[in-house]
Amino acid sequence: MRQYRLLEITVQYDQYLREFYTLHKDFDKWSYDELYAALVEDAFAESDFIHRELNKMGIQSKAVFCNNRNLQKKWKGFTKDMSYFDILLSQIKDFKPDIILVSDVSQFSREETKMIRDCLAPKVIKLVGYHFTGLNDVFREHAPLYDQIYTGSRAFVNSMNSYGLPAYLLRHAFAPSILEQVPACERKNEICFLGSVIVSETIHNNRVQMFSQLIKEKIPYDFYGNIYGSLQETNLSGDDREMMDIAAEITKSVKPGAFGLKYYEIMNQYNVCLNLHAICAGSHGAGNMRMFEATGMGTCLLTDSRDENAELFDIDKEIVVYESFEDMAEKAGWLIDHPKEGKEIALAGQKRTLKDHTYRNKAECLNEYLQMLLV
Repeated sequence: MRQYRLLEITVQYDQYLREFYTLHKDFDKWSYDELYAALVEDAFAESDFIHRELNKMGIQSKAVFCNNRNLQKKWKGFTKDMSYFDILLSQIKDFKPDIILVSDVSQFSREETKMIRDCLAPKVIKLVGYHFTGLNDVFREHAPLYDQIYTGSRAFVNSMNSYGLPAYLLRHAFAPSILEQVPACERKNEICFLGSVIVSETIHNNRVQMFSQLIKEKIPYDFYGNIYGSLQETNLSGDDREMMDIAAEITKSVKPGAFGLKYYEIMNQYNVCLNLHAICAGSHGAGNMRMFEATGMGTCLLTDSRDENAELFDIDKEIVVYESFEDMAEKAGWLIDHPKEGKEIALAGQKRTLKDHTYRNKAECLNEYLQMLLV
């Protein structure tokens, strides 16, 4: 195995950062390394989990959270006249990576992407990226600058390959260490959904339909997250008055979103987690983060029917799948009425995730792809 240095350039949600710094008001007293350690230990999103595993494999690998301004300003050599992009370039020059992984191919302009790729010239940096959403014009403009592109669904791999792009399957994953950080608790025999609803015909209008069905069937649920856009713009079934009532009920039911360890602590409180992929994934693609977060925590996953589900889990033994929103409501009710059976499915799903869907698995997969670039 050829050795290399890998630097990931990634971002953290603004809402998460606001909550983190509200909770840690003394961050000004911390060094860059101390603040970085606190952030990654909070286990937000992918944190630095894959880099910990790559380091165990003997590969020098780390992440830079380029939009975390409070953190970036603590970087050595920072001066007030430096832009945050200048800080990033300084970090690249300091680490001297052989490969740079950009967590969102559309994150930078084409000019910035070229500057990142060429900032160690004459050394040639291999540039790889991640993209797990619709193939819009911005993505298609940026993608040719990358040596490899990774995505979390085989359906997106096929779509990218059809454009002649070097795309590879790199699934989301779960970090078993989170189980040691989340305290045990008594689970509620209820349904939860943790995530956002972006009102758009190509993104999350189907999630509005999902909540609508739960309300109509009087299935109790807790929704932690945010709604972006007007629910009145969606095509809820029923007359205008009913649509308005359902939209109001969904809005009223929203609880504040949760991130990092707080997210997992909430997930751990419920017997069942509801999941629904974005519309842009089509009818085939599966593998969003919630699938592995829920199963990893030992919460029974109730997710939408996708061709790829069977590649990830044993249907009805490790996860529960629904074919329609009517079917979803029926199975949600069944799981509430049969908590013992639901727990058996949840534990089987957790066992599968801890075997096949960890960041160790993901690191090994990524390393195989990167070795191809180093030949």
